[in-house]
Amino acid sequence: MRTANGWQYFVATLLIVIGCVNIVQGLVALFTPEFYVATTADMLVFGYGFWGVLLVLWGGLLAVIGLAVLSGQTWARALGIVLAAVNALAQLAFVMAMPVWSAFVIAVDILVIYGLSAGWSSSQARHTRASHEDAGVYRSGRRAAHAGPPRQGSSPEQTGDRRETTG
Repeated sequence: MRTANGWQYFVATLLIVIGCVNIVQGLVALFTPEFYVATTADMLVFGYGFWGVLLVLWGGLLAVIGLAVLSGQTWARALGIVLAAVNALAQLAFVMAMPVWSAFVIAVDILVIYGLSAGWSSSQARHTRASHEDAGVYRSGRRAAHAGPPRQGSSPEQTGDRRETTG
């Protein structure tokens, strides 16, 4: 198990939040369908009862995958990409009921897809290696800076090679 980096925390949090939003959206569709703008007859596909059950189950799955992304497993990243894409498509079907909210959720889904596909596993290894190299360079530069007074003749000012210009 690898330790999580910033992208993993960010994307996992977004997946969990979107999962919880879907759960709430599904519960509202189940228990108070009159909350939504569109009537059941105006829905693109199915009624509010079907969407309520689907969104509650789907939201739970998104939240669980969000927790799994923190483990750094490749399967969790791949499944998270697929689930976020399907969630964006499902929100397209639900857009008649809540247009602005569905657009917001689709935007967050796209951000999740970007975060999961940004390639943090291979770049994380390069970043770790580069940070170790940078640390070595920093330490050697710090030692040189704190080594004591400069040696005689090491700078042009001290070598007597000054050229005066007259103007």
